[in-house]
Amino acid sequence: MNVLFTNIGRKTYLLEYALELQKKYNLKIFVCDTSRRTAGFHVSNKIECFITPRVLDDEEKYSEILLKKCIDKNINIIIPLMDFELPVLAQKKRLFREKKIEIIISDYTVIQNCLDKEKNYFFCRQNGITVPQSYYSLPTDDIGFPVVLKKKRGSGSVGQRIIGTDEELRFYYTDEYMLQEYIQGMEIGMDVFNDLEGNFLHAGFRKKLLMRAGETDKAQALYLPELEQLAKQISAAFGHIGNMDVDVMRDKAGRLFCIDFNPRFGGGYPLTHLSGFNYLQYIFELYLKRKVLIPVPYKEGTVMVKGISTYVAESDD
Repeated sequence: MNVLFTNIGRKTYLLEYALELQKKYNLKIFVCDTSRRTAGFHVSNKIECFITPRVLDDEEKYSEILLKKCIDKNINIIIPLMDFELPVLAQKKRLFREKKIEIIISDYTVIQNCLDKEKNYFFCRQNGITVPQSYYSLPTDDIGFPVVLKKKRGSGSVGQRIIGTDEELRFYYTDEYMLQEYIQGMEIGMDVFNDLEGNFLHAGFRKKLLMRAGETDKAQALYLPELEQLAKQISAAFGHIGNMDVDVMRDKAGRLFCIDFNPRFGGGYPLTHLSGFNYLQYIFELYLKRKVLIPVPYKEGTVMVKGISTYVAESDD
């Protein structure tokens, strides 16, 4: 079985997990990104790497080159890891499948309902998923401060800030931004895992202890029945494929507010994995049309801390 992780970036832990499964599935592991100066290119000499163009520069060129590379290297499964490529690959899913290449990705409508924050807001409200009050144009009435300023089509918390006054709002706000009610409380991350038909299989939960550059840096596994219920509600509403990384706030009254939905593996997934739930293996089992066996019980209390690894990178020249 040949598996490709696209736009691998710094998600080296996924490659370590894949290497652990190499013998079990006779895996050949591939990664791609836009530069050889990428951490994921230097994890192991057992991993084959190749360069692709930037998806934001030319979506068609990106998908054409990716398809050609996959055919040449006999890729069976693609696991995409970057927000900006998801809408592109979702639209090409059928084309790749015709070439016997399975992209582990949700349908285009699902991707849009996750990544387009305005569509996501109304989709959640229509499906009874609680989200903070949000504004997609500058409101004329008193909205109450503080509020969260974030990009309508953002990724990794880039440009996000808390706004506390009218003066700040007028200074920072442009049409590319939205405003969201500021919820105080416990920050929670969820992994909601569906099978390849969009049916719920499992969910992992974590209390976030430290964030860095929009990604979970330290977290502790936890379990709350209301989180399990919310995960199943999200699964049924979106019908996504594979893993969905969801950010949730639990306020002082215990109410749960969904903040962001990322239909891919996110930076908090290692804690789900370390808690005993190997979503990568589940994907391979599902691809092979086998029954997925999920262990119990949940290892509540496990703490994940990320470190720093360094690699000698090759030149792009």
